[in-house]
Amino acid sequence: MGARVISAAHVAPRRKGWAGKALLPLLELGCACVAAGLWYAAGEGLVGGVGPWPLVLLALLWGARWAAVGLRVEYSVFSVALALFLLSAGVGVWAAYDRNLAWAGLWSIVSAIGIYWAIAHQPDTRHLYVALALFALLAPALTLYFLASNVWDQYPVKIPLLFDAETAIARFMPQVGTHPIHPNIVGGTVASLLLLYVPLIALARDASGQGRWFKRAALAGWGVCGVIAALGLLLSVSRGAWMALGTVAALWIVWRLLGRYARRKADSPRRAWRLRVTVMAALIIMGAGLAALAGALVLLGDLPGSGALHNRLALLQNALLLARDYIPIGTGPGTFEMQYSIYTLLIHVGHTTHSHNLFVDLLIEQGVLGLLGYLLLVAVAVGYALRCHRRATPAVAWLLEAGLAVLAVQLLHGLVDDIQYGSRVFMALPFGLILAASHIAPQQSHSEDVVSKRTAVRRWLPVVAGLVLLLLGFTYRGPLAAQFYASLGAVEQSRVELGSYDQANFDERPMEQVRREENLDRAIALLERARRIAPAQVTARQRLATILLARGQYDQAREQMEPVWSAGHRDSVTRLLLGDALVATGDVERAAETIRGLTWAHSRLLGQGWAYYVDERWQQAHDAWQTALLLDPDDEHSQYWRAEAEKRMTAN
Repeated sequence: MGARVISAAHVAPRRKGWAGKALLPLLELGCACVAAGLWYAAGEGLVGGVGPWPLVLLALLWGARWAAVGLRVEYSVFSVALALFLLSAGVGVWAAYDRNLAWAGLWSIVSAIGIYWAIAHQPDTRHLYVALALFALLAPALTLYFLASNVWDQYPVKIPLLFDAETAIARFMPQVGTHPIHPNIVGGTVASLLLLYVPLIALARDASGQGRWFKRAALAGWGVCGVIAALGLLLSVSRGAWMALGTVAALWIVWRLLGRYARRKADSPRRAWRLRVTVMAALIIMGAGLAALAGALVLLGDLPGSGALHNRLALLQNALLLARDYIPIGTGPGTFEMQYSIYTLLIHVGHTTHSHNLFVDLLIEQGVLGLLGYLLLVAVAVGYALRCHRRATPAVAWLLEAGLAVLAVQLLHGLVDDIQYGSRVFMALPFGLILAASHIAPQQSHSEDVVSKRTAVRRWLPVVAGLVLLLLGFTYRGPLAAQFYASLGAVEQSRVELGSYDQANFDERPMEQVRREENLDRAIALLERARRIAPAQVTARQRLATILLARGQYDQAREQMEPVWSAGHRDSVTRLLLGDALVATGDVERAAETIRGLTWAHSRLLGQGWAYYVDERWQQAHDAWQTALLLDPDDEHSQYWRAEAEKRMTAN
């Protein structure tokens, strides 16, 4: 993994000077937080567009640091992963249909990297304590703002008792702010920040050189802040955040108890460590298996929560269909909503802001490189933290464990909701904490370097992995090339279509009209190239079918979808598009069987029938309402308008 796992471009100090003074690392953190706040406020519409200008705050002290300590840069796998993640976001900006949205997302990612960098540069436990205290204070502040700004009636009542408590507290709170924060955002953010109180309390309790009253005041202060933050988490009714925090807290307690037990039972530190890690790994694997089993029982037994779980799984399945279209490139940061509605749900207006899954959203918006970059960040941080923990002092051990715990909450909560990537500001916080603690560990323990010299296996591992990837790429060069061109075509199509489409006025200029009027020649050429390379390329044929259907070329649209169906694709997009083509070509019985059971199949047919009717395509209007009646024979609306279409057909 490199001689050191450090920040994106960790600079090794070469001389003592003002850069080593206490103020510089904290000023760097302050600049990073101010920049993040400006970008967040701009992204939420609280201030006007600030563009790249907050970069000046980051560059100011980074430049000062480099001027003081020199420009000798040490690279690592961690820096490669971070660069890959940032590069994928930049590619996403190029691919995005709305550059303003994408730029806002990119700047929020840069703000997260700035916070990571500033935390990772804290030189000792005292500086790191101050840094963590700053973020820990944010949790009660966020809770108080949440309680004072939200209109509770606008959210569904999940737990009546907590809803009554929320409204009762709100009556005593002054109403402030015009930007209420969604409860799920509060729950996800506070759940991760709450874990910072553990090292803050532990280090305050064990601090040497501090008076008894100082320790008591610190413990009391963090206790009050923790209670307020916990209240915010409770009243957010974010059940995913509850489960993530509860699971990680339980594992942390078990880890600590195992440490005490292993030190007593094992005859050497190495065996104690192995026992501790082995038992934790077994518990995590067993817990994951039990969670999967419980989820299956909830789904199969129609138990409480099965409806919500079914909805999340359906959303995940549909979101993966969108990810498939853009997997090499991504749609661009912040562009999920309309891409998902237009090209996956095949509806005219925004429906869902994100997939409620951290990893799927990363795959959609930043492509496979973004997801791999993030997973590599996680793997390197976890591995390095565990290696550092073996030689760390008690204070550094608390910091390393806190970094892992915050990261674990983000990952677990990210399976059912996407608060961290959606907000992005605190996404890299645990990485910075782990790296800062790892830098401090050798200085405090006076032991050998945390990371041993690279072995031959580690030196050759990247080479072997690269050769394997090259071999796989050569073996599957046809499908990979087809997917690449199909994704380029999808990017071009979405740029043209969504760039000129207004969902607020979809009835005045619907997407079908956009597809008829706008120049999609380049998108069609790329999609056709993908189809020639791989005749059953699903993305290319689906996107071509959407254009052909809008332009009234129904037979050609059916010709595009039949090979996809024959290749075994039965996803919702394939079924809906083939159903549309079958309706338009008069095969109503097969159309009804193809789309039967899909959530919006019947309502889409009603809308299509009316669109055909207004466009005076009487046969297609008749067939759309006839298909709707095959799905629902008691539909009086379709019965009436089918008869009206028959009259028009007879009159002509």
